Amino acid sequence: MNRKFTLTLLGFLLLAMVSYAQKSVRGKVTDAADGQGIPGVSVSVKGQTGNTVATNNDGTFTINVPSNNSVLVFSYIGYAPKEVTVGTQSTVNVSITQSSQTLEGVVVTALGIKRSEKSIGYSVQVVKGEDLTMTKDNNVIGALVGKVAGAQVTGSSGANLGGTQKIKLRGVNSVTGGGSPLIVVDGTPFNNGNLSNSDANGVDLGNLAQDLNPEDIESISVLKGPAAAALYGARGQYGAILYTTKKGKAGKVTVEFNTSNMIEKVGNFTPMQNIYGVGNNQTFLAFGATTPLAGQKYVTGNDESWGPKMDGTPVRMYYSYYPQDARFGQLTPFLPQPNNIKDFFETGFNTNNGVTIAGGNEKANLRLSYNNTYIKGTYPNTNLKRNNLGLASSLQITEKLTAGANLNYANNDGTRPVQGYQGSFTGASQWFQRNID
Repeated sequence: MNRKFTLTLLGFLLLAMVSYAQKSVRGKVTDAADGQGIPGVSVSVKGQTGNTVATNNDGTFTINVPSNNSVLVFSYIGYAPKEVTVGTQSTVNVSITQSSQTLEGVVVTALGIKRSEKSIGYSVQVVKGEDLTMTKDNNVIGALVGKVAGAQVTGSSGANLGGTQKIKLRGVNSVTGGGSPLIVVDGTPFNNGNLSNSDANGVDLGNLAQDLNPEDIESISVLKGPAAAALYGARGQYGAILYTTKKGKAGKVTVEFNTSNMIEKVGNFTPMQNIYGVGNNQTFLAFGATTPLAGQKYVTGNDESWGPKMDGTPVRMYYSYYPQDARFGQLTPFLPQPNNIKDFFETGFNTNNGVTIAGGNEKANLRLSYNNTYIKGTYPNTNLKRNNLGLASSLQITEKLTAGANLNYANNDGTRPVQGYQGSFTGASQWFQRNID
């Protein structure tokens, strides 16, 4: 009995000695840029497992350390990690700096959840927002050209004027012509179907992705194949593209302006023959002697250019028969116009201007953006005017409850090029008469 009592007493003494050896350390973690406290920073003791705490809403923390030689490790997504030796001090205040390098291993999965790239069991490719806006493409789908491995991006003849941009992540994967990946914005999937009319004289109104402002994109995570299907079901069978928009950050209110101007010209024309003009008969036709146009020559009214040689012979062209035309009744030399297709196109330009206001504190943040886009197309009389308004806000109600709201408004107005056979310039150049000025 005495031996058991002695052993029990010795155990209590050892426990008391261990408890006495530990000490409590308090402190605060702040942003080196503005001095604001950072909530959610991981504070751990180097070399120990299970001894980790997170900073409170104001950036403060309390942690027990085994000795004065203990080293505290501070880590937070988007910031460079920092190590501090405790020593004899009982209060440890540190400031950490933002680092873009720490974001390279962070990806966004379903429902907008951020996870370490090494902790997920599937392949994902990340594109940063600054890489997306480097080329100043006005469509967030077209801006992915050359930035995503294995992606094929195609567009209609009016793609640069708000027309449809299509993307396939692993080549042609559907015999029906579908196979487009699911588009997800801040965890919310939306329909990115084609709104164009491919019939004769139809107009391509584009898809909903065109309404996203590239300046509002923080990052893009691209999921391919089974990984997307596992997260989003049948809708993700062809992959998924996850867009994460920018949010306000704690600190001072910031105001940013952006502007860009681009010029567009059409090149790489198909070589055309310049020997034969309009018609399908190599012989000029002539009006009979009993007609008012007796002796005047003309050509058949066919579209193709397999008529007589263009040797300068004066002929009556189709427009010379209309009294309202300035060339009514005139004869036109039958000569080649080598640059008629090239001269058809105009010099286009693209102008973007935007402003962003953002700010917040430990519990609330707000970001408001506006962007104006004006595009003059290379097709005559085509243009697009677009206005984007974005609002992103969040409010931490309790430690475990945060409410947020995102609002994106887009207004498109303009004259877009005609689609279908009659509007396709591929067909027009095929039947474009070589003698037409």
